[in-house]
Amino acid sequence: MNEKWRYLYYSIMGYVFIPERIRNIKEKKLLHISDTPTIFFDALKKLLNDLSPHIIIHTGDMVDNIKLEKYSYLLPKYEQHLKSIIDIIENSSAEKIYVCAGNHDNVEIMRKHLTRSIIIEDCSKVEVFNKQATLSHYPMKVVENSSDYNFFGHDISLRNDMINNKVYLNGISTINILTSETNRLFYLPYPKAIDDARLMKGKIGL
Repeated sequence: MNEKWRYLYYSIMGYVFIPERIRNIKEKKLLHISDTPTIFFDALKKLLNDLSPHIIIHTGDMVDNIKLEKYSYLLPKYEQHLKSIIDIIENSSAEKIYVCAGNHDNVEIMRKHLTRSIIIEDCSKVEVFNKQATLSHYPMKVVENSSDYNFFGHDISLRNDMINNKVYLNGISTINILTSETNRLFYLPYPKAIDDARLMKGKIGL
């Protein structure tokens, strides 16, 4: 089966297709995702198993179909699903995991269940593959505190871009992969149903 048909099959099944040119890279890899609804969790588990990233960056709203900022009474349901995605991420082979708190996350509950991840509550600078990186849920936070690489989510007010030799990566627009030695960037599409779950039929990130 060629890659075109494999991509179509994966898309229909709700998974993320990783082309062979990415699978065969021998370098360490960084995986960046953001604003993940529960419908993506199974695909994420398979993605982590297939890609084996050295670093995982999640830029917030870990259970994005539960809008805690608007519906605080859903906190028990949020916690239940949060434990599921934490189990997926923290049982991966990744050596470093960074998780940003989004506007639909609860930091206290995140602290309760995250055991080997570094939590970014607002905006923070870290080192990834010998480069400086800024991590935040919010696009404007990374613009105000920019680094060589800038990872964010929340909305699409700023898309994947390069501005003044600085790379901006939106984890809502695409699943982003960065390689350790050659600093190659790859952008993979999310399964099509993910946006519907995020948007609540019309609004990205929120």
